[in-house]
Amino acid sequence: MERTQRIARINALLSRPQGASLAQIMGQLEVSGATVNRDLQMMRDEMNAPIAWDRDERVYRLEPNGNAGPTYMLPGQWFTPAQAYAFLTLNNMVEKIAPNVFGPFLEPMRGLLKQMLYDARFDLHGLDRKIEIDMPNMPAIGDLDFSNLLEALIHEQPARFVIKTSSGLEHTLSGTPQKLRITASGWSVEVRHSSAAEPVSVNVADIQKVMLATESNE
Repeated sequence: MERTQRIARINALLSRPQGASLAQIMGQLEVSGATVNRDLQMMRDEMNAPIAWDRDERVYRLEPNGNAGPTYMLPGQWFTPAQAYAFLTLNNMVEKIAPNVFGPFLEPMRGLLKQMLYDARFDLHGLDRKIEIDMPNMPAIGDLDFSNLLEALIHEQPARFVIKTSSGLEHTLSGTPQKLRITASGWSVEVRHSSAAEPVSVNVADIQKVMLATESNE
């Protein structure tokens, strides 16, 4: 087990309310006491981890109100349980916005956060049932078209939008998306193009197709 993995595991063990004894840490990591002590010392000295020794219980703990410095963090992902709960809630919100688009990317993170909480022996406490999130339904736009929209938005690249008007006709708008707006009333995207001084607001529900500037119409 690499040192970063050991420290991640030690952090999870010490974050539990009951803490962890030296023997428990050695057993979990399958390393010697000297290795554990070196890792604990590095966490204290280099990461400002607020590790406390409970003489009565003979266990190590992370003090909730300890004087942790600003650099106290784990290589990779290192969250407190409260932060993990918050990230899971945010994860649920984002996935609900566009499950078909974001879901495959968020599922690995959700699994990782739940595993971290399980390893630290913190129950989820029915989090999904206790926080209800009502978001506007995603307009019926194709996954590829929505991905192209996000690609152009993030990288500030021009794109072509095939838009259906209220009369049923289609026209093409070329420009660079500036902002994706999600409100209770629906989704819209602000598109800046050379012939207008201000960005044009387009209802995402009216978008039939999104093509990056490098794509053909076919």
